[in-house]
Amino acid sequence: MTSIPRITWNHRAIADLVGPDVKFHQSKLNFKWSQGGDEVKWHQDISFWPHTNYSPCTAGTYVYDCTADQGPLGVLPGSHSGPVVNQYNDKDEWVGCLRPEDVAKIDMSKVVYLEGPAGSVTIHNCRTLHHSKANWSVIPRPLLLNVYSAADAMPYTYNPLPSKYFGAIVRGKPARWAYHDPRPCLLPPDWSGGYTSIFALQQEEDWKKDRPKAVAAAM
Repeated sequence: MTSIPRITWNHRAIADLVGPDVKFHQSKLNFKWSQGGDEVKWHQDISFWPHTNYSPCTAGTYVYDCTADQGPLGVLPGSHSGPVVNQYNDKDEWVGCLRPEDVAKIDMSKVVYLEGPAGSVTIHNCRTLHHSKANWSVIPRPLLLNVYSAADAMPYTYNPLPSKYFGAIVRGKPARWAYHDPRPCLLPPDWSGGYTSIFALQQEEDWKKDRPKAVAAAM
């Protein structure tokens, strides 16, 4: 996890973290609306889009200045070295967040909230535990999110936010061999039939009823 204020982010920063060969996975623009825009509960990203290894990371760019009352990204440093957590509820339904008993184990005194001026970039590993509080300010919190991985990381499952750039090599060269991390990874539901949002999933709305096609998730 890192935060880079007031500089233009580029692929060299990702290469410093995952190696010289960098691949694009997906992108989305996340708006957390003003005056009560939803919180995002504690979760890990990797189980939304599992790969053969744990190199994927997300780079988020704050479009506006982001202060404490706007619900900045909150991360638990070092948690990327911990276990992959269960993000299904006790009914074995995918909710995309930690169970209450796992949240209770987090030492909140160690959580870092990544505030920053417009243009600041946050980068966190796919296993990092993170969340964000509700936005109680009078302006929205737009956040541009780009997901990258090492070129030798291959997705296991359907990409719920596909684009023509999915799998594009943005730095270095394509991989000839896939790298398989021996550690297991939790699998999500089959997203090929459509995807709602992390907000709907975490609030356990009835996503089986009138489920829309893929829309942007959140951070």
